[in-house]
Amino acid sequence: MGRRGIGVLVGLGLTLCGCQGSSTSASVTTDPVAPTTIPRTTTTTSIPDFSFDDSVPPPELINTGTNYVAILKSLGQYSNWLAAHRPDPALTSRVVAQGTKLHDDFARDLTRLRDNGKREIEKVGRRPSQYTIVSSTPNAFSAHVVEDIVARLTVDTTGKVTSHVRFASQTTYLMVAVLSRGHWSLASVDVQHRQAVRW
Repeated sequence: MGRRGIGVLVGLGLTLCGCQGSSTSASVTTDPVAPTTIPRTTTTTSIPDFSFDDSVPPPELINTGTNYVAILKSLGQYSNWLAAHRPDPALTSRVVAQGTKLHDDFARDLTRLRDNGKREIEKVGRRPSQYTIVSSTPNAFSAHVVEDIVARLTVDTTGKVTSHVRFASQTTYLMVAVLSRGHWSLASVDVQHRQAVRW
């Protein structure tokens, strides 16, 4: 499945409903040079990029303690798993704080993926994600995150790519996580920089 980060959490909003508050816009297109179908992985040693049969278990969810980088990575991996393997809006609160706009938007977008029989996956480049903790209190922390998201794809049950968004450079986010009932979850994810989409 490869490295994945938090991008899909805000990516769903950009491609499905435009819920991000960023001034930078992304366009959706079916890239004519990209394959029209993504083959599913059939070996037993690797995890497929997406699935529709609930066969791929969720990644470990790290949402306690003070290792803020590990927590953000884990919340991102779980968010990506939801979009690519099990878009169940009832699971939104495992990674996003209830009562936030981010929670409502992500739950709505997972519902759309589920109801339309689609999954969303990210393709990332070789540059590792960069995490810089900006501030922290006992009940909240913020971080500056840079991710090398190359493309975001939406696929149907046959593996056909129904939308393909390509990015020209790394994406920068400002994230805020809050502690509730002993568990960390995301309260906001704001795009700080995203270069224009390459066609």
